[in-house]
Amino acid sequence: KLNFAYIYLPVLYFCLLSFMAFLYYRIGKAIYPDSRANLLALTAAAHNSGYFGLPVMLIVFPQEWVAVYMVIVLGGIIFEATIGYYIAARGAFDVRQSLKKLSGYPALYAVPLGLLVNALTGGVLPEMVVTYWTYFKGAYVVMGMMIIGVALSKMKHFEFSLRFNALVYSGKLIVWPLLMGAVVALDTYVLGLYGPEVHLMLMLLSIMPPAANVTAFAAQFNTGPEKAATTVLAGTMLALLYIPLALWLIGH
Repeated sequence: KLNFAYIYLPVLYFCLLSFMAFLYYRIGKAIYPDSRANLLALTAAAHNSGYFGLPVMLIVFPQEWVAVYMVIVLGGIIFEATIGYYIAARGAFDVRQSLKKLSGYPALYAVPLGLLVNALTGGVLPEMVVTYWTYFKGAYVVMGMMIIGVALSKMKHFEFSLRFNALVYSGKLIVWPLLMGAVVALDTYVLGLYGPEVHLMLMLLSIMPPAANVTAFAAQFNTGPEKAATTVLAGTMLALLYIPLALWLIGH
């Protein structure tokens, strides 16, 4: 069942994602004259909160807290289905065509439908659905990471740019943790809405690698798919090192 206080979390995450996307879009426009600015905005902002983040949370937290994490991730799904997808489309199309592309994005309708089902059922679902979800968790992670594999299989060459990746990871490893750390500090010392479990989730979420869906968007709109796939792959491999290190440093 949805705790009212948790409703603020996806809204918070959506707002932070939007801020990061617009910040890095402006930075990108000052440096790049083409769709690389769009790719930079999306890559620096969006996290691999599902395909990569979900397994991490399943390891670190009991299952009931993972449900809270999935509520937070709704903010990321809504971001990808709205502002993120629009930014990606604008790298190849005008405003009208981008909005038309956006109207066909499935998650735009899946999220409100899911919330409607939750409201109608009170969060109690049939046993068949619970069984399906148990199998789906594993398949979701595998299929999501396969997106990176599909993108890599179509690459003719790796396209690694030191400046582009430095900009991306200035967002991922400096700006995002500082932003989320400020939010956690505000809640710890002023608001008092959440406990240490949620605070840890938020901090871990802030250092997740770039979203795998960035490669799918870049391939769909032909806005630097090689650069996108290389950046996401490098970030995912790097996260395999620094996320366990971060957990070890905080004693988990």
